[in-house]
Amino acid sequence: AVLLGCAIDDTKMAQEFLPLLFVPQMLFAGFFVAVEFLPNWLQWVQYVCSLSYALRLAMLAEFDSCVNVEPEFSNSTSVINCSMILKDINSDYDSAWWYWLLLGALFLVLRLWALWVLKSKAQSFY
Repeated sequence: AVLLGCAIDDTKMAQEFLPLLFVPQMLFAGFFVAVEFLPNWLQWVQYVCSLSYALRLAMLAEFDSCVNVEPEFSNSTSVINCSMILKDINSDYDSAWWYWLLLGALFLVLRLWALWVLKSKAQSFY
């Protein structure tokens, strides 16, 4: 969103472009539909959407108690539902540090790109 705001001069026009940014994020993050149900040629987009990593981390934090369950409760309905939710969004407890790393990398790359856009616009202005 910062990159979009830096690239467009008019604030009203930038606000009109925000749904083009946020709706695909929700779609490719697995928020509405599991990513496995998307066409194969579109599934790669989940890896460049920051919302997908944030959603995975949020779900891991929310359903943390589902992983460390006593063996006698492992077949309960709630544990099975938790496992299915985590599977649907491709979330894995062992990969949580990757999600944090990729979120930070996306943040840094997009901020630097926005800075470059602002710098190039300032040079063309003066």
